[in-house]
Amino acid sequence: MFALKAKTLVTPYRVIEDGVVVVDGEQIKYVGSSQNVCIPEGCEVTDLGDKILAPGCIDIHHHGAVGCRAWTAEGVKKIGAFLPSTGCTSWLPTVNDAEHCRQIMQAKREGTGGADIAGIHMEGPFLAPKNLPGKPEVDAHLRKPDLKLLEQIQEAAEGNVLLMGVGIEVEGALELIRGMRRLGIVPSVAHTKTDYATFMKAVDAGLRHATHLYNVMTGLHHRRPNVVGGVLTCDEVTTELIGDGFHVHPVAMDIAIRCKGVGKIALITDQSELAGLPDGRYERPNGVAIIKKDGICRMEGFDEKTDNTMAGSSLTIDHNVRTMVNKVGLSLKEVFTMAALTPATIVGINKTKGSLEPGKDADIVVWSKDLVVEAAYVKGQKRYSR
Repeated sequence: MFALKAKTLVTPYRVIEDGVVVVDGEQIKYVGSSQNVCIPEGCEVTDLGDKILAPGCIDIHHHGAVGCRAWTAEGVKKIGAFLPSTGCTSWLPTVNDAEHCRQIMQAKREGTGGADIAGIHMEGPFLAPKNLPGKPEVDAHLRKPDLKLLEQIQEAAEGNVLLMGVGIEVEGALELIRGMRRLGIVPSVAHTKTDYATFMKAVDAGLRHATHLYNVMTGLHHRRPNVVGGVLTCDEVTTELIGDGFHVHPVAMDIAIRCKGVGKIALITDQSELAGLPDGRYERPNGVAIIKKDGICRMEGFDEKTDNTMAGSSLTIDHNVRTMVNKVGLSLKEVFTMAALTPATIVGINKTKGSLEPGKDADIVVWSKDLVVEAAYVKGQKRYSR
């Protein structure tokens, strides 16, 4: 048993000054102010001074890091070991193939020694084609909606697919959404060029989430609300924001938060395998070349001055936390709700994760007052120290 004391402790309900969290094994035992919590005799106490104690971030949309995509067990292990250094203690490896799911489950059984694999996010294969000129390889992995294939994917994942994107304009999408709900999967509108009416039909069929709000979806127009307008105004639908400050302008993020509140928007990274690597040119297994410059990833051949198309992010969740505080103006309570409790709630793991509360997993991150990650604990085990 051990206890961590700090000047600031963040809970979903309030920020506690001079807070303490007591950990017993893998779980949190007590949380509160140092004046009110009785620390058990023999408990090892670490006084962190002016640091911030917050719940570990939960990234529900994460493709990779340190040169690895979440396609192999070894790759998943390397990514998981890296993530606590960024403040992420749980994640949903984000993939598009049943074999990827098998590899992820192997890594989960064997352990990553880092961030907890809380489930799987399938961003595909049931998406609408992008049809990018001269780049057919981008759509090579796509499949038409198929209930049998959906069941095979969930079987390969041993029931751990929690979130799945779908191109709602594709024929058969509505029946696929109903099938996802039957299998315990949260259906998400993803990579779509469709309109508001089609979006609302999908909501009626059971759609409950929207993948990276604003990005790769039809935008709001005052006469055509489209998918962005639907997401912002539909209470049944949660969403996510790539909070790096580049994929979405801070003002657009502020608008989304004012419309939906921090309880319905998850802070994500959409992080690619280029996180943790230097700027340069990288070629993916499907032949698509990516240029990383100043942390931003674009497909080779796209002019950044005339085309804003991006290819995922290489910026980590701690960067996004700082962006939301420093550029959007969120409070600590708000940003850690978006980074921890809201994503946990969206995918149904909030009974054990997402906040510093007694009985929950001891997933704790220590931050400096400038929001730099100092240490991270996953289920009570220290997995990173600066």
